Amino acid sequence: MNTKPGLIRDTDASSPKYLGVHDALLTLIKGMPNGAGLPTERELCETYGVSRSTVRQALAQLEHEQRIFRRQGKGTFVARAKIEQRLELMSHTEGMRARGIFPSSKLIDVRRLPASIDIAAKLGLAADTEVLRIERLRFADEDPIAIEVLFLHALRFDGIAAALGDSGSLYQLLSSNYGIELASAEETIEAVSAERREAELLGCSPGTPLLMLSRRSLDTRGQPTEFVQSLYRGDRFRFQTGLERPRNVVSSLEPTPKERTIRVAQANDTPAIATVFIEAWRDGYKDFVDESVLASLDQEETTNWLGGLVTADVTTTIVAESPEGDVVGFARFGDDHDDPRYGHLYSLYVAPRASGQGLGRLLLDRALSELSGLGDRPVTLWVFKENERAQRLYRSAGFSPNSAHRVDERYGAEEIRMHRVGSSIFETTPNIVAPTNETVTENDSLSVSPL
Repeated sequence: MNTKPGLIRDTDASSPKYLGVHDALLTLIKGMPNGAGLPTERELCETYGVSRSTVRQALAQLEHEQRIFRRQGKGTFVARAKIEQRLELMSHTEGMRARGIFPSSKLIDVRRLPASIDIAAKLGLAADTEVLRIERLRFADEDPIAIEVLFLHALRFDGIAAALGDSGSLYQLLSSNYGIELASAEETIEAVSAERREAELLGCSPGTPLLMLSRRSLDTRGQPTEFVQSLYRGDRFRFQTGLERPRNVVSSLEPTPKERTIRVAQANDTPAIATVFIEAWRDGYKDFVDESVLASLDQEETTNWLGGLVTADVTTTIVAESPEGDVVGFARFGDDHDDPRYGHLYSLYVAPRASGQGLGRLLLDRALSELSGLGDRPVTLWVFKENERAQRLYRSAGFSPNSAHRVDERYGAEEIRMHRVGSSIFETTPNIVAPTNETVTENDSLSVSPL
């Protein structure tokens, strides 16, 4: 098997061709420094003897794995490797040092305050008992990677904030200054999005995925000692743990369901995409688009129209597959026609038969990830004013409406423009009123089907 950089290693004949390109590029970037540029799509096509769509699928997969990142108009670059840490009862300082990484911290805020009901319960205290709230920004090799908010019983640990300072290890202080050794902890991990203050501290953009760890630690006597919540940058950190199967679990005979797949669309997906489009329109727009318009949607005409959009170089189309491999949703995105500095979501549709499975959000998140690059590119879209369900989805992803609106004479339903602004140097999306003769073939993001 040949794994030399620049060559596609042998793959099973039944495997998609882009996986061979993906593996070859993965071998290549492992020997490249962070931030190094990759060859252009054209050069990769020539090197591997494949089509541009195959190269784009491979790059999209690598970007999804956060091994590369792309900047509009600049190229594709090697991403920094994630810091991997095992889930153990260790402080941030101990964990970083164990991995050969230089840890440091910056004290952001220290205050004494009455414990809320939740915090009091976590620390085994009566409500309104005074607690210390210590907030620190955590660094790994001088890069900000986490915000930590620590709660301690103020009377029990009086003076610890001064001893802790910017870079002290809490667990070492508990042992050396208070004679306390931690024995166990309960920890939960959940995904959240960075709010503006958090994004500024962590050097990312609002909406960037973060990992929130909540830990309640007990000492050797079983007494609650600390409750801490930490927000880690999802693009820089991953956690690892070992799992053992419980002895009292009986194996199920039911097969494990296949995961839902989001991938780049191919030309042969177009008929299925057209079916999703027609089904979504007829089911989702029946309350505000004339019935004759919905009835006139033709499979062959829609397939021909969408075929040109799917294969266009100026936009990208992605599809959602059911566990059985059927296309049940799609989204198309690219530069905004009105201002190429902005990204634009041209369409997002999910078949009614696949509604309620979260596919719309998966498609939206993937589109925003590719449009925003490092998170600093604003994104726009159009949506029917009466489609409140779609607007709720967009608002949950950080979109808000502005005063722009339009009405296409063929449909008679008003659309509004929504935008999602990151930490960009660009101004807010302009309040334009689109011409009423703009057709669906120029902008197919009239709205989103019920999800």
